[in-house]
Amino acid sequence: MGLPGVWLAVVREIGYDRFMAMWRILDRSVQLRSESESMIEVQLRRLSSFNRFQRNRFIETLVASGFGDREIREMVQAQLGEKLSLSHISRLAGRRKVTAA
Repeated sequence: MGLPGVWLAVVREIGYDRFMAMWRILDRSVQLRSESESMIEVQLRRLSSFNRFQRNRFIETLVASGFGDREIREMVQAQLGEKLSLSHISRLAGRRKVTAA
């Protein structure tokens, strides 16, 4: 039985034993089974979406700690490597709860 290339890449990245452990966990999940129960249907958010969510939580924490927009912009650039405009920082900081956009 062959696996699609993306799964072979996952095996190479995380190793056979970890891949098999993940596969067993996914296989036990009834919610992930196809109607015929012959497949496991996995959906993951894009990594960029997760990274935006984490960045926004970081900004939310900095806002709650009392940092100003310019300081937040510098910290985001230094720690996350993202260059955000002051207007973007202001828009995110202006919300009490920053969303994943």
